[in-house]
Amino acid sequence: MKPVSAHERRIEAALFTVPFLSYAYFYQGSDQSTAARFDLMRSILERGTLWIDGFCGYNTADIINFGSHIYSVKAPGTSLVCLLPWVMIRALLLPLMSRNEPLYWALVTYLTIVFTIGALTAALCVVMYRFARSLGASEGRAAAVALLLAFGTIVFPYATEMTGEPFAGAFAFICFYLVATSGKDSPASRSFWAGLLAGFAVLNDYPVFLVAAPIGLYALYRLRRARPIAAFSIGAAIPALIMFGYNWGAFGSPLFFSYQAFKLPGNERFPEQAVGFVGLTYPKINILWNVLFDPQRGLFFCNPVLLLVVPAGGYFFKRREFRAEWIVTVASFVGLILFNASYGTSIVAWGGGTATGPRQIVAAIPFMVLTLAFLPAAANWLMAALGVLSAFIMLVATATNPHFPYEYDNPVRDFALQQFMRGDFATNRDAYFGGDMIVDDSVAFNLGKLLHWPGPLQLIPLGILWIIGATELLELTGTPHSKATRRLGAAAVSVAIATIFLMPFSAEIGYPLGLQSDSGLLGRYFVGNEPGITAPHIVRIDRELSFDNIAQMGALPFPSVVIWSGRLLVPRAGVYRFSIEADDAGWLSIDGTTVINDPGPINRTHADGELKLAAGAHRIEVGERNIGGDASIHVYWWPPGKGRETIPSSNLVPDRP
Repeated sequence: MKPVSAHERRIEAALFTVPFLSYAYFYQGSDQSTAARFDLMRSILERGTLWIDGFCGYNTADIINFGSHIYSVKAPGTSLVCLLPWVMIRALLLPLMSRNEPLYWALVTYLTIVFTIGALTAALCVVMYRFARSLGASEGRAAAVALLLAFGTIVFPYATEMTGEPFAGAFAFICFYLVATSGKDSPASRSFWAGLLAGFAVLNDYPVFLVAAPIGLYALYRLRRARPIAAFSIGAAIPALIMFGYNWGAFGSPLFFSYQAFKLPGNERFPEQAVGFVGLTYPKINILWNVLFDPQRGLFFCNPVLLLVVPAGGYFFKRREFRAEWIVTVASFVGLILFNASYGTSIVAWGGGTATGPRQIVAAIPFMVLTLAFLPAAANWLMAALGVLSAFIMLVATATNPHFPYEYDNPVRDFALQQFMRGDFATNRDAYFGGDMIVDDSVAFNLGKLLHWPGPLQLIPLGILWIIGATELLELTGTPHSKATRRLGAAAVSVAIATIFLMPFSAEIGYPLGLQSDSGLLGRYFVGNEPGITAPHIVRIDRELSFDNIAQMGALPFPSVVIWSGRLLVPRAGVYRFSIEADDAGWLSIDGTTVINDPGPINRTHADGELKLAAGAHRIEVGERNIGGDASIHVYWWPPGKGRETIPSSNLVPDRP
């Protein structure tokens, strides 16, 4: 391999710095999958045990019962890899704050994520650039492919979380790069590190064996000589021995893996995991569709730029000198996609739980993105357009809450985008180890929110970083070749990025510009069971109180309460009957008189009441409480001499904000 020039080092520095700082901008709070890994780390360091009794009772369901103890069901590699950074970060923070403070645990977990998976994924972007260059891509195309990996795929949100899939994908892909670019003069240590990475890929996420296996066969073909092959094998054996040692220490047998425990009594929590081989059966067409195309978790729906993998793979195949690399690349991502289509029958399994896109496929993403290096220049504009769309979707997910709830059939549109457009960022309220909210009403934060900036302003520093990084890379790579065209391209990119990051201001300017309706009721949407303790998450005018699902009601995390207020215009005097159908419950008062009472935090799907009203305007207040899951409300009335109807917007005048 020829040495990297100073010019290319500047490109690589930008390709590392921009993703790393972007990932470090976000802290997502706790999730079932990530908590299980932190629980194992604390158990090892604080108690010297592999079981996680005591930690897992409140922060994760990703556990198994074995013997008299509880264990994390996850592959142990992520927890083991992060032990040293965890120890170092705790040593730095303990003199500064008490471990009883919620902020302490938030900072320990946040910094551990930043300096492990965040840094590794940023380094992966550099490796993507180098790999694409070694396959003949121009500087501009290689940099574009690296940026698409960083921001235009589901790698983006998972680079801000303690999950095993991005670790595994990075380790496997870097291993592939080291083997593919090895030459006759490459030292055996290079092969050793490649083997070590292949082994650690599997230790972080067991299904990545489907990627490591073709890479291992490729290493036999590529390395050829006994010395590098032996070095690769020794490297791969070390994580394998660690895996067997963990299994032996935890379960009494080196060949007993955690997922096998789902067939044992006491582990009926996820019954589909007991079907077939640890939940694996055969690829199902409907699940394959869900994994790839369905709006709920579909990969191509979240990352439309990856649709170009199909034609790009064809161009890759035509390059006969890279046929072996093509086989490894395609085998890697096809294998994981088919695995995902074979895994379970519910979204809890194949969808990766509360997740952005199909989490089980994250490790395959670098291999899919690599094929884009082979697209012809004629596809540049299409790749750019789909890349911007993909990056926008991933920013929306990462900035709000990438743990998409099950209740949403289209969580990008109905959950994340709603929050993004109103500047409601970092909404996750779940903590790893208990305690109060970290910032205002959430445990999750971005750096702007941590400084208590107003919602729409919180992402502006990130937008500035993206503009600086994009314009710098355009200049460094000489893309396009003409200086005038480069300046025009830099301006276009800057405008596109600025537009995306200014979108949350749209909610702030609606009232001053008169863009809100003059009919309906003013809705104040609160997170929590007690409205008024904190400021409302959303303030908007709703024309009619007729909502079928939580997506239509602002996509708030639950529990939540909504209070609508304004004036009811009564056309003529008489007795008016009112009815509320709600999930979970609703109430109504007119002129301070209770018509339908507030039942408190219970599920009451239907309630009626009536009141004699004079013609004219009356003060009205309607409430809805969502304890958990989906939410809905429909408010009806029966005017004298008429049948039931939704109260028309023409009979409602909202309060002003």
